[in-house]
Amino acid sequence: MNEPSQPSAPQSPQRNFALPVIGVLLLTLLLFFTFTRAPHEAGEGIWVQAWQHTSSFHYPRRALAAAVTANHVYVLGGMNDDEEYVAEVEYAPILADGHLGAWRMTSPLQEPRFYLAAAAIDGWLYAIGGAYGARGKDNIPSATVERARIHADGSLGPWQRSEYLTTPRRGLQTVSHGRHIYAIGGYNGAFLKSIEQTHVQDDGRLAAWREDRATNVDRYIHAATSLGERLYLLGGHVRSEARLSHDEVEMATIDEDGNLRSWRKQATALRVPRFIASAFALNDHLYMLGGHDGRTRLRSVEVAPLERDGGVGAWSFTTALEEPRSAPALATQGHYVYVLGGMGTSQALSSVEMARQRHDGQLGYYRERGELALRNAPSRHAARSLPTSE
Repeated sequence: MNEPSQPSAPQSPQRNFALPVIGVLLLTLLLFFTFTRAPHEAGEGIWVQAWQHTSSFHYPRRALAAAVTANHVYVLGGMNDDEEYVAEVEYAPILADGHLGAWRMTSPLQEPRFYLAAAAIDGWLYAIGGAYGARGKDNIPSATVERARIHADGSLGPWQRSEYLTTPRRGLQTVSHGRHIYAIGGYNGAFLKSIEQTHVQDDGRLAAWREDRATNVDRYIHAATSLGERLYLLGGHVRSEARLSHDEVEMATIDEDGNLRSWRKQATALRVPRFIASAFALNDHLYMLGGHDGRTRLRSVEVAPLERDGGVGAWSFTTALEEPRSAPALATQGHYVYVLGGMGTSQALSSVEMARQRHDGQLGYYRERGELALRNAPSRHAARSLPTSE
């Protein structure tokens, strides 16, 4: 007799792992692109490739200095249209949208001067070098360094003298790295290759200045900036019958102890040789803007990519300034850059232009989508033509 056959064990359904895996991959990619995009690209309206004006300060000035903290921008020194050195110091808050609030006056410098430099470090503002004289005509190189305490509201305490530079320097540049400050080039009767450095002590006083590694090229009314451990020098004035301005760019690495390694001339040169221009570096890009080429004041802005070893790639033009400016000051905070004052077409300026850096290195700003629609919409009063006298 045949035994009844045992029922076969139920077979587990075959699982299709492909769809969940694809879903996880798609979700991962979505999260990656969401969180790795530059923060200023996430739903911030329509990109406009232009500079825009923000609030102007009170005293028009050229050959001034600027410094920035997390919350405020400062302008100090310079020369007005009456060839008088400016002692006044002004500051403005940085608003949430990057614009600057209203400018306020604060403690003036003890020594009015122009073609000076400035740095803000750990709650102190420093004014370094420059030139002074009876009425802005003597242009005597100065070794004076002053410092003022930065209060919580952005105002300054009284200025006091600090450690003097070893060499008087007019038209120098300063770059800060950590607690180190570098005073670079300038003029003291001759164009200078020399560099000196100091560091900020715990009480805000400066250690004695000491010489560091000199540049390969004389640097006067040049531009300087840094990114990470790299320090860059760009352009400057040349005493030559053939040309008035440099197009050379140099780079040096800052060691852990703050000392500079040898300067290296970069293979790529500026598209436009220029002096009394400004430079800045943001997110692996180096910029040079404004200034003078020996014939005219400039609106043009150049940008070059920075390589992994700090080398400078090929220069190209990017968004030009709204107005020509020579001897302006410059400050950066986050993705924003501010160009302050300087000499315009016919007079010293108090205006400030600002731009934001996009992930590809371009400069501009984001406009609300509704703002464009409103701007392009016909006005209900459009039919009324206005006489030219209104």
